[in-house]
This record gives sequence, structure tokens and C-alpha cells, in this order.
Amino acid sequence: MREEFREADAWAAHGSEGVAAAHEIGAYIGEAISARLPDPHAAAARRGLDIRWMRLKYNVPAILFALLVTWGGRSTVDRMTASVAEGGVFAPLGWVLMAGLVLGALVLLPIGSWLGTALAGLFASVLHGMVRLFGRAWKTPYIGYLLRLLVAVAVWSFLIAAGRLMGRAVIHFLTGA
Repeated sequence: MREEFREADAWAAHGSEGVAAAHEIGAYIGEAISARLPDPHAAAARRGLDIRWMRLKYNVPAILFALLVTWGGRSTVDRMTASVAEGGVFAPLGWVLMAGLVLGALVLLPIGSWLGTALAGLFASVLHGMVRLFGRAWKTPYIGYLLRLLVAVAVWSFLIAAGRLMGRAVIHFLTGA
């Protein structure tokens, strides 16, 4: 029995040496691979439409566009504020939910089940195609930047509108006016 314990101790010592050697080999391989990879900060060094070189936490151009760009005399924040004030916080999702509700009601009708299934299949195909197209466009340099800027403008418009309405509600609550 003692001999078996001695052999187990010998294997434990050799095993720890093997683990240490494996760590050294892994570190060597990792350094070799990372030495051949391109510099991840090379794109940020270029001064084009890529604003990562500014090291901004938030997309400042999107905030400015959301506040300043007007269409028909109203900015996107004004339009979003009116939409959220009239329809609630989920008002921007209303049109999407309305299409789903109409499709759901159509499926419940006797003849609508065939029509609803066909429309659902068509909608799924169109949505899948749009997602793939949007995904490809998102990855291209200039169009992708403009799409990200457009999404950021919509998000910032919603956040500023919600903040504006909450601020109005707080002021109204505190002052009673």
C-alpha cells in the first residue's frame, strides 16, 4: 500500500511539471499568434468617419443630430416627445404591434387562416431579407456608420423625450403647476 502511495506522489510531481510545461507552451503559442494579428487600434488611428479615435462613451454627433435636425419645423426630439406624451412610453412600438395584432386577428378568421399563414410567411421572408440586408450594410464602412448614426439618433431622441417628459412630470408634481 505504501508503494502505491509513493507511486501516486511521483505521478503528482510529474503531473504538476507537465501542467507547468503545458502553460509555458500555451503562453508561447499565444504570444506567437498575437504577434501576427493586426493592430486592433489601427482603425481608430484613421481620422475619417470613424469617431472611435475621440474615445467618446456616447455618440455625440447623434445627440446633436437628434436635437438640431428638423423636419417640417419640428426636431426628432419634439416628434418623439409628442408621440410618447400622447401614446405612452411604448408608442414608438405601436405600429409594429398593430401590424402583429392585425395579422393575429386575420389568422383567427375561418378563411383568414390560409391568408394569414401566407401573409405570415411573406412577412417572415421579407423580414429575414431585410435583416440580412441591414446586417450587410451595417458592416460596410460608410453606410454602416450612417446606419449606426441613424439608430443612435432614434435612441437618443427617445431618451431625451422620455427625460423631458419625466422632468415635466416631476416639476408639475413638486410645484403643483
